Amino acid sequence: MKTSSARWIEVMTSSAHRGTHFSLTYLNNFKIGHTAEGLHEPSGLVLSHGKKALWVVSDDTPKIFKMGLDGDLKKSKCFNISEKGLEGIAIDPTGKFLLAVKEENNAILKINLAKQAIAQQQRLQDMAGYQAIAPYFTSATANKGLEGITWNSTTNSIFVLKEGSPGLLLEVSPDLTTLRASRCLNADNGFLHPEGDELDFSDLCYDESRDRFWIISDQGQRLFLYDWHSNSVLQSARLAYGKQGQYQEIEQAEGIAINPETHRLYIVSDAKARLYVFDLRD
Repeated sequence: MKTSSARWIEVMTSSAHRGTHFSLTYLNNFKIGHTAEGLHEPSGLVLSHGKKALWVVSDDTPKIFKMGLDGDLKKSKCFNISEKGLEGIAIDPTGKFLLAVKEENNAILKINLAKQAIAQQQRLQDMAGYQAIAPYFTSATANKGLEGITWNSTTNSIFVLKEGSPGLLLEVSPDLTTLRASRCLNADNGFLHPEGDELDFSDLCYDESRDRFWIISDQGQRLFLYDWHSNSVLQSARLAYGKQGQYQEIEQAEGIAINPETHRLYIVSDAKARLYVFDLRD
């Protein structure tokens, strides 16, 4: 499939929400892999507190990385931590703490930026309310645990994303003690694989300007705009773009961040270790 347009080609809106629409225009992509620093497999990203930079994790390296919006690595701002295998990253509203998830033990880590150290680590199974969702984890296949995390400024709570078998979106109290609510992500609420296969989920970010979540699927190569209140996908788009007349797909999209103020959407590819930048408009 070829196109001369820079815009993403396939955009779908669910029939229940025809008034909802977004448009994406491809702007640029940057190589962010850095062998010497250990940034090989970017697996999550979030805008910094001032929204002038991005924090990134790489699941094979016990380190937190910081880079500019153009993918330029800020080596002096990167720091080592005591855990690896991190699959997502978020930031609290004060800007003092980063939050990350670890798939291996389904834990949420709270990282003190000033001290550059883990301040708290809490597993889902140790939280109040876990028994309600325990069957979804005990019956899941290997490597289908937590993949993404985001801070919801409207509810003042944390949302984490389970990769699959089944996909779940979970609301967690900010003190990491209680699971408040959960939603299964499946075809019933609009999460559909373009080929009809089962979806996985690789990351999410909360969009405070829309009070909705952007969720990406690596396996399905798809971006979803999801409304927690109606428990439905409002729109979805293929994770692909047009460049110089060629249709190209983003391989293994593992991280997503959004800045509604500048209309910028950022996505990282694990396979290519690249940062993709799009203009996002309603």
